[in-house]
Amino acid sequence: MLLSDPQWLPQLMADLKLVMPELWLVVTMCLVLIVPFIRKGNVVLPVFVTIFGLMMALLAAQGVHLDSFESLRQGLVFSNSLAIDPFSSLFKTLLMVFAILVVAQWTIFGRDKTHALDAPDFLCLLLGATFGMSLMASANNLIMIFIATESASIPSYALAGFRKKNKMATEGSLKYVLFGSVSSALMLYGMSMLYGVSGSLQLSDIASTINTDGMTPLMVVGLVGMLGGFAFKLSAVPMHFWCPDVFEGAPTEVTTFLSVASKGAAICMLARVIQNLGTIVYNEEVLTGIALGVGALGAVTATWGNLVALHQTNLKRLLAYSSISHAGYMIMGCAVLLLVEPKLILSALLFYVLVYMFMNLGAFTVAAVLERHLGTLEIADYAGLFKKSPALASLLIVFMLSLFGMPGLGGFMGKFLLGAGMIKAGTIGTVLVGILLLNTVFSLWYYLRPAYFMIFVDEQDDQSLPGIAPLRPAIWTILGVCCAMLFWTGLLPAVGTDIAQDNGHMIVASVQNAQDTNNQHTSNVIEPIAKADAHR
Repeated sequence: MLLSDPQWLPQLMADLKLVMPELWLVVTMCLVLIVPFIRKGNVVLPVFVTIFGLMMALLAAQGVHLDSFESLRQGLVFSNSLAIDPFSSLFKTLLMVFAILVVAQWTIFGRDKTHALDAPDFLCLLLGATFGMSLMASANNLIMIFIATESASIPSYALAGFRKKNKMATEGSLKYVLFGSVSSALMLYGMSMLYGVSGSLQLSDIASTINTDGMTPLMVVGLVGMLGGFAFKLSAVPMHFWCPDVFEGAPTEVTTFLSVASKGAAICMLARVIQNLGTIVYNEEVLTGIALGVGALGAVTATWGNLVALHQTNLKRLLAYSSISHAGYMIMGCAVLLLVEPKLILSALLFYVLVYMFMNLGAFTVAAVLERHLGTLEIADYAGLFKKSPALASLLIVFMLSLFGMPGLGGFMGKFLLGAGMIKAGTIGTVLVGILLLNTVFSLWYYLRPAYFMIFVDEQDDQSLPGIAPLRPAIWTILGVCCAMLFWTGLLPAVGTDIAQDNGHMIVASVQNAQDTNNQHTSNVIEPIAKADAHR
């Protein structure tokens, strides 16, 4: 039993120390719901508590230093259900920073549309979704993957429909719930197949079963089912239909959060699963088959997202399909983890998430400003906007060009690093790089559409745009930070790439240590039984 082990208390404290970011989020969720009893109807206090809790979680994520084999072994906590390594810790750092920026965005745009008594509920849901996404980055067995995914999804359903009197928000939230329920059932069914074949919940044991028995039909069904659940969080084809309606109807701050945090967490989870397979499975045919399947999913997702975006006239729906295409690019990167040096791809994925965070935050912030001041999200209604608000129009163009991948901006470096890693995967990687380049080229059409209307199309006399009132300094601060980060990562990417490379390679050791720990546990169980039989 656990209590009979004299080392259980130090081990428990060591495990809790490594999950301090998640513990801070849980404590903050409770405090946000308690502070209204101190001063009912006050919004400032819950916001302050939320930002303070996220800052403490950020510092806790930064405090995880695993620089040796022994300390890395301690990074596998709670019976190897969570892997706390530099890869997951860096993503959690980015996640906490992004959540703080989203809270600031909500304070600017959503606070006046939210009843004061509902503000703590909104912030608690946001923290709950952040908690689930933090767990997704570290989930290392089937049960934890399912718990983490549901912990992120259920608060997201409520966030999407938080404006209860808004018909579009209610419709989008309902579609979100229905697709989420189907994908959860599909993922759980696939996991049950994997458990039935391997007899274990650990990813390393499942990979070992594939290595010894090959890809049996039940194993294929299980992996496809689990990948279907991941596809929902990534809004990958064919589990993407919820994304445009949710993005259009949900509050802008929720749309911003889901477009980056949800996809980033799912990419980390997918990368961890694939890296388990790539580290333990040695059958090249199996690895190539999995790489082809995941790569095809990413290629179809990117192509479909870009094709449908060509016909969008609403700015938020355009950005929704843009997020689908970017998810496809990252999925293609995950596919070649099985075929190349993992450090190259993992660091590229972390850098891509970093850049994507600021691209989307900036683009959706401009969309929120235009929706509030002009009362429309139709791109054609922005005709002549460049003459009335050149700074705001220029910022939107910068964010759109970065999403496209214009050289000199962070989006270009993100795609470049991802493509440089994929091309080392041989024929499969070369084909995926070609698909990425083709998608990038024809995506320029819809990314430049807002610029075309704002600069080259004159406004009609009967549809004259109202003037945009002076914006708050906080809005200019958010937009300025996003713009500066895109130019910094595009022109001087060395610091960002070095950080990504330093934190993108130890996940492999985590996988191997999980396997070693499982084997040690098995031997500890078998040896006493063998000795007892010999005694008889």
